[in-house]
Formats: sequence, structure tokens, C-alpha cells
Amino acid sequence: MNINHLNYFREVCSQGSITKAAEICHISQPSITAAINGLEKELGYKLFYRVNNRLRLTDEGCEFRKLTDEFLKQFADYYEQACDLSSGRKTVLRLGVPSVMGTFFFKRIIPQFSQLYPETGLEIYEIATIDGIKMLGNAELDLMLGIKNESCYTNCDSKEIFATELQLAVSRDNPLAKEKSITAEMLAGLPMVIISKGSYHYKEILSHFSHVDLNIVMHSSQISTIKYMVAENIAATIIYKDVFASNPNICCIPLQPPMPAHVHVFWQKNAYRSSAMRTFISYITELDFS
Repeated sequence: MNINHLNYFREVCSQGSITKAAEICHISQPSITAAINGLEKELGYKLFYRVNNRLRLTDEGCEFRKLTDEFLKQFADYYEQACDLSSGRKTVLRLGVPSVMGTFFFKRIIPQFSQLYPETGLEIYEIATIDGIKMLGNAELDLMLGIKNESCYTNCDSKEIFATELQLAVSRDNPLAKEKSITAEMLAGLPMVIISKGSYHYKEILSHFSHVDLNIVMHSSQISTIKYMVAENIAATIIYKDVFASNPNICCIPLQPPMPAHVHVFWQKNAYRSSAMRTFISYITELDFS
């Protein structure tokens, strides 16, 4: 049984499509098909059946996926521990960062970390927290930065980096810029641009203001777009107060009641933390973000 074929199988499970799995794995569709056929022949049962042009797991396939996920997780731990035996090893950490946080994280963590720890590279993925947590569970990421929600992310361990809060960001020319605090009722009818679906940010805003008819005119994952919309007084947004703190054209106003947010670094629960992971966790949690 080939471990690469197991990875292909897991990707087909995730995508429900050989075509999409082949794109992500950067190999041809016939190679994926051959790998799945080989597994089925070796195991003696079908792994998938087709429904409306999508592949679905058979009962045996569901059980095999559980075994495969557990084995690949154990293999990833084994591999990291084996590599850690070399003190001079070059390592690349796969780090997930939500786009909304990238603006005030990148300039603080990347240059200095690279200078202090040249033996560890950072491969950064801009991804929403909720999606990134799923990638952690599949060992597709090593670490994820995001907001800790006590009711979520039970498959992860984490450590706090710093505490912040969500605030209303408006143009200096907006009448609300004169307010000392913003209630939910004050947002009714206000044109809003907010972060796209799939993020903690999006989920928390819709939950917090579920009783208000928010006038969301645009969803965007691009901070540059959101900044333009707000600075030009086209729309307002609810965002971490740190994002536009240095922008002279944008005013951030506290919400009432407040929306606190605790930024954490996450990793897979019960998984081996490599030397590089431990180094990065120690480094980022000791930084001063005030």
C-alpha cells in the first residue's frame, strides 16, 4: 500500500471529485484513478460510488477513511519526530493566517522571525479561521492564527497571542465618527462591507447582530478593498481595531456592548509538535502587540 495513494484517496474524499483532487495534488487524473483502483483491488471492496457526478464513500469506504486519517496523522507525527533528530535540519512551517489579520501580523512576525531563525521557513496561506482549522485537522497546515471561540475548535490546542476587540470602522467624514460608542440600533440601514463567509469574523458579526437588519452591500476578503470602501465613505465595516489603527482617514469606534476577541495560535490536538513549531509558538506568544 503506497502512502501517496492514501493521500490521493483522502483528497478525493474531501473534494468528491477526481478532477479537483488531481488539481490539488498536482498530478494527472488517470494517476488518481489508477491509485483508487489499485487500493480497491488490494482491499477487495469498493471505496466510492457516484451520485450526480460526485463521488460518495461506500460504507466500507467511510471506515477506511477513518483508518487512513488516523494512520496519516500518526505518520506525520513520526516523520516530524524523525526529522527532529537532526539539529541542523531546515524546516518549513505551513502557517494559516486570516486575511483580516495579515495586515498587522505580517510586518511584525515575518522579517524578525526569519532573521532570528533562518533554519525555519514560513509557508503562509491566507485562509479564513474556520477553514484553516479544518486544514489543521487534516494535517494540511502546521499552525493557524485566529480568534479563539470557547465553543469551537475542539480538535485543536492553542495559546493566546494577544487580546483585541471588534469595532466599527468608518470614514472620518461619516457622522458616526463623532460618536464615542456604537449600539446595534445605530447600524440599521448603514451600508456595510464585511469579511467573506467561512471566517470567524463573519460568523461572529452575524450572530452578534442577528436582531438588526444589517445593510450588507459587499462581502470581501481583501483588506485593500475594505479600506477603500471605508476611507471613501462608501460603506462602514466591523473589524479588529488594530487593522486601521494607523490610517488617518479611518476612525474606529467601540461597540456597545463590546465584542472582545482573543487571538490564538492553534495546532492539532494530540499531535506531535516539532521543534520548529515549538519555536514559532514561543516566539509569537512572547511578542508585544500592544
